[in-house]
Amino acid sequence: MDKENLQEWKQTLLQEIEDLKARLTPIETEIRVKQEKLVAIDRLLNLEAHPFEAIPALKNNPSAPTTGKRKTADVAYEVLKNAGTPMHYRDLYEAILKTGFEVRGEDPAANLIAHVSIDPRFKRVKRGTYALKGWRLSRKHK
Repeated sequence: MDKENLQEWKQTLLQEIEDLKARLTPIETEIRVKQEKLVAIDRLLNLEAHPFEAIPALKNNPSAPTTGKRKTADVAYEVLKNAGTPMHYRDLYEAILKTGFEVRGEDPAANLIAHVSIDPRFKRVKRGTYALKGWRLSRKHK
């Protein structure tokens, strides 16, 4: 094989690779969209398993939004209320995720602390652990 034929073959292969990449991009996009749909279905299934979390707790919290959007602190309140015991913020974060609610931010667990620490319905009972303000706690929780 001479150099000219090899160059021609190389160009052909490079063009074929580019054509394949162009065909691959829409497939990758379609895969990403379908994966997002799977996540949404999992969240809906989780709501079916825990229907009470789908309804905002407005009657106990008159300052809660009436638009149907739930706030992070409202969801944390419901999770803690249902747990009946103080929770470390990491455990609280995991429990909130199980309800299908997404805490947003670069560090969602830290974002949860920010929401809970400024809400008057919560109190910090020890480092990283939060309870509801009205609870009377035994020494083991403090």
